[in-house]
Amino acid sequence: MRINHEGISHFFGGLYTWIVTVFFGMILLDIVYSSQVPEAVIEYAEVSDFLLLIGVLTILIAIGAIVFSWKSRIARNFFIASLAIVILEFLGPLFFSQLIEATHGSLSPTIIRLMISGSASILAFIGLHNLYRYSPLK
Repeated sequence: MRINHEGISHFFGGLYTWIVTVFFGMILLDIVYSSQVPEAVIEYAEVSDFLLLIGVLTILIAIGAIVFSWKSRIARNFFIASLAIVILEFLGPLFFSQLIEATHGSLSPTIIRLMISGSASILAFIGLHNLYRYSPLK
């Protein structure tokens, strides 16, 4: 039985692009809802736990997309860059927690968080585009 590697790479590339975009949308909703109802912080702890689960799933699927798109150098590099940004988004609060707390009332951490998450999604879309563009399955 012959395995269709191009089809598997397209599946994982598309799945990764979809989940990183959904992850961006969930972060956007988290920011909007937490700013609208700041006294409901306890309920948002559950949302943060769910975001962490989706983030871990995003990282695992990104690794699959990178592995299966290894033959396409351009797509692979965009997927790697997108994964690096997702990991940066996870590690950012760990390394910059004091800076984030110092700018608690400011809009800057929110804008930076959206830019980081959005750029990961954009890079995944570019990687998926290049994966399909240079695919022998046309």
